[in-house]
Amino acid sequence: MLNKLLNRYSMYKVVSGSLTILFLAAAVLALLGVLAYSPLAMLASAAVLFVAVYLTSILCGLIFGVRIHAESSFITAMILFFIFTPTLELASLAALLVTGIIAGASKFLIVFHGRHIFNAAALATFIVGVTGLAYATWWVATPVLVPLTFLLGFAILQKTRRIPSSGTFLGLASVLVIGMLIIEGATLGESAVLWLSWPILFFSSFMLTEPLTLPGKKWQQVFEAVIVAVLFAIPLHIGDFTTTTALALLVGNLIAFSFARHRSLDLTFKERKQLTPTSYEFIFTPSRTLTHQAGQYVEIQVSHKSADLRGSRRSFSVTSAPGDETLRLGVKFYDPSSSLKKALQNLRSGDQISTTGINGDFTLPKDLGIPLLYVAGGIGITPFISHLQHVMQTKQVRDTVLFYSVANIAELAYKDVLVASGATVFVVTSSDVPLLLPQGWTHINAPFITKEAISEHVPDVAARTVFISGPPPMIDGTKKHLTALGVKHIKTDYFIGY
Repeated sequence: MLNKLLNRYSMYKVVSGSLTILFLAAAVLALLGVLAYSPLAMLASAAVLFVAVYLTSILCGLIFGVRIHAESSFITAMILFFIFTPTLELASLAALLVTGIIAGASKFLIVFHGRHIFNAAALATFIVGVTGLAYATWWVATPVLVPLTFLLGFAILQKTRRIPSSGTFLGLASVLVIGMLIIEGATLGESAVLWLSWPILFFSSFMLTEPLTLPGKKWQQVFEAVIVAVLFAIPLHIGDFTTTTALALLVGNLIAFSFARHRSLDLTFKERKQLTPTSYEFIFTPSRTLTHQAGQYVEIQVSHKSADLRGSRRSFSVTSAPGDETLRLGVKFYDPSSSLKKALQNLRSGDQISTTGINGDFTLPKDLGIPLLYVAGGIGITPFISHLQHVMQTKQVRDTVLFYSVANIAELAYKDVLVASGATVFVVTSSDVPLLLPQGWTHINAPFITKEAISEHVPDVAARTVFISGPPPMIDGTKKHLTALGVKHIKTDYFIGY
């Protein structure tokens, strides 16, 4: 139920919506006298921060010729709102104005080949704190807001699939914080209560998950989370200087940047090809040579008027193999489609869109002797197309079996690539008549993939590394089947937001 709801919105909409809900809840609690802040002060502080971040972004966008993302400005402003105490004092509002300007400008000034190096809110918080202009109170970590912060944070983690890394941070930071409090003389019960006043939940879900400053691979994200958790929970004293919560995240950002192999680039639209009645392949010429691994994804930004709730950014698996001169994306269209997909359909030859780089760890194992099982749901076939084309181009020999689940036979995409690859293919779809499939392919007449079908057709499944790509319900159901069959190595690629 939660995934179905979240899939209706982009990641940015989920974060901005969660921040809005949290803001409204805080305002209501302030009206009721539960929070010791003036509702008017909340409105004034939020307005000053948003105006500062947004107008600075517009100005920098004009200066550098870069498209701005208004929703990103809103998210940054609202995060800062929950870090700094709401106020009506002119001097304090002026400090918030400067803080917002620093945050907005950092997105354009502190970048490397288009990649953001630091979380804008954390950087602004650190700078104004060091200079003494303003001090972070992290008032969002008030006990009365903890339940809502937890629920909204969980929704963000579920949408972004960042539970492993953020969960690592949350667990380790909590243990360290409580341990430090006990060492300082608090009882376990007192430490648990004091834990509620630490911004661990807000930090782990609203800030640590920022996609533009995260490493591309899951193990790198977990590694970063461990380092940030230690710095977050255990302040270090270097002379008169003491590390802060904001600095902990900035150090994590530097770690992420050190892992980065990719940077943003422009894509010039070349052509589109229809794959099935509802899906197309979009072909772009990149502004520079691509260096990526087969199975990775790219986040694109397609600026357009009247963007809907799914926003102007979306991630798609790259179907082209590493080394190709073009970048190809397979996209499925629904009725109605999002405004971004409509904008894609309206691209003309020569039009440009931008990306934030290529990421992901849905990549092939280095050991060619490991047998593979691919499970694709609909357009979830796309990362496997990159895999298979890479295998063919490099003349690798891999034992590969594919379960390809589609709504009907007409929705089979990339049949030419699949045939050429030599993979063993099982097509899973309901049909009342025999299907005309390529020679060697097998039809499994069922609406979805079952444990029995996997066991019957892939008796050595427990010895295989399994890759699953497609909509979350299909992936979650298939994982349960595979676990029951003794499979230990499973990699997933959730197609969120389709």
